[in-house]
Amino acid sequence: MRLKKSLGLLLAALTVMGGSLMAFASSANTTAASKTTVAAKIAPVHINTATLAQLETLPGVGPKLAQEIIKHRPYKNAHDLQSKVKGIGPSLWKKIAPYVLFN
Repeated sequence: MRLKKSLGLLLAALTVMGGSLMAFASSANTTAASKTTVAAKIAPVHINTATLAQLETLPGVGPKLAQEIIKHRPYKNAHDLQSKVKGIGPSLWKKIAPYVLFN
């Protein structure tokens, strides 16, 4: 009788743990999918001709930084952009590089 009760409790515990693991795995997949979706929604931006609104679509670029980008145009390359615009350093460049085009 005791063994049956213990096995029943063990089975119940494993069922709960299995459900938790499945919920965690599902959550991880949703997070990865949403990051991919966000990246897919950002259109490439021509840094020398983009509007203020287009520049603001870049990750980490707000209205002030977008205005600074416009103010110091034109840019030949990434180094030129980073040296002319205060606030665009290596870490921000890493975030926006996939979406920035120089024409």
